[in-house]
Amino acid sequence: MDTVMQSQREVPVIADVDVCVIGGGPGGLPAALAAARQGADTMVVEMQGFFGGMATAGQVGPILGHTGSRAHNPTIAGIAQEICERMAAIGEATPWEEAVKQWGISFNTEGLKVIADRMIQEAGVKTMLHTFFVDSVVESGRMTHALVASKSGLQAIRAKVFVDATGDADVAFRAGCECTHGRPADGKPMAMGSMFRIGGTETLTPEVRKACMEKTREAVQGGLNMYNAGMGGHGSTIRAGEASVNMTRYGGDSAKVADLTEGEFVTRDLAWKVLEVWRSVPGAEGLYMISTPPHVGVRESRQIVGDFRLTGADVVEGRKYDDSVARCSYWIDIHCPRGMVSGGQVHLCKKSCPQSDCYMLTEHLEELPEELYPPDGDWCSIPYGTLVPKSVDGILVSGRCISADYQAMAASRVMGPCLAIGEAAGTAAGIAVKAGVTPREVDVQALRKTLTDNGALV
Repeated sequence: MDTVMQSQREVPVIADVDVCVIGGGPGGLPAALAAARQGADTMVVEMQGFFGGMATAGQVGPILGHTGSRAHNPTIAGIAQEICERMAAIGEATPWEEAVKQWGISFNTEGLKVIADRMIQEAGVKTMLHTFFVDSVVESGRMTHALVASKSGLQAIRAKVFVDATGDADVAFRAGCECTHGRPADGKPMAMGSMFRIGGTETLTPEVRKACMEKTREAVQGGLNMYNAGMGGHGSTIRAGEASVNMTRYGGDSAKVADLTEGEFVTRDLAWKVLEVWRSVPGAEGLYMISTPPHVGVRESRQIVGDFRLTGADVVEGRKYDDSVARCSYWIDIHCPRGMVSGGQVHLCKKSCPQSDCYMLTEHLEELPEELYPPDGDWCSIPYGTLVPKSVDGILVSGRCISADYQAMAASRVMGPCLAIGEAAGTAAGIAVKAGVTPREVDVQALRKTLTDNGALV
């Protein structure tokens, strides 16, 4: 491989804080808020110009995993509920009391952006937007600095505790933490896919909708790589005449920039192609594209190896643990890592997949789940140990990169659990700083009490 040398230089330390959260998405936003509310001097670093992660940059919605499986009992509360209620108060989300009776919490992405801004500023969180994480500095087994890059150049942030909310475990991985990557058989993570938003749906009659869906099925049979024929609904929009659509698929790895790049091209092109299919149906000519997302939708890449590892069996059996700091009520939803659709019938990677010639079915059947759901109305614990890397101190992880096998990750990755995990991570970071201990040494029962006192569900 061709290389280039750059003269060594000192990197200026531009911040010395108690807690530094890398990533401002569903796993990072509540972490930063929770740490600051614990009295910690907190900084959050975000690569976009706004918070929300996949919920805003990916236009992913609704917020799933907020209630017990196939039931209406909330499994998230605390900061997650506060964010949703504040969005609803300005007309940008479904009211909480209605949302807990629905499949997910629908919202407008712009509403989430402004509420996140306000909450971060009210909490006094120091903020660096348009800033990329570059590397971790570890001394004597503990992370001490994060290197970041922006228009201001390469800079360093010193912190007592770092929260990795990158979604891809970038901070932990660069710090030397052991990580798994995708499923064991071939290392492939779940397929990417980008949601897009369309307008003009108020003109569609039930007959026209049915015709659009049938036309989509025909296009998929002809080779269009869409994994369903639905026309979306209120997810990352609640406006009349608009729909957020979740159909595109690309089998790639978000930890590789080449795959991220190709994923943008592929999913954006697919969004426009399906719109063209719908517009070809009489009565649907007025549909139009409102937006495609600024960032391809990512479901999975790395997970840390932590002090505890959540498993698919934990999910489907609804197991509870004494050191639980959040709840996961979603199901094992593994989008085909190969990006296959097989005529629109392939969605989930499981033993009964209709793609009969897949090597997972012929060579690795024992790795695939068949039971997918927790018991009705139930949930499993997310133990504190899933947030703590085994091999490096000074780091907590949040969001979809916690310590989980690829089946459990497929359940805990959705935004409801990620928001709850974020509050737990930020609270733990604040407690660690206050007590002068590492995250691994935090009194978990004291953490659980603090979380419940603040309205979270553990």
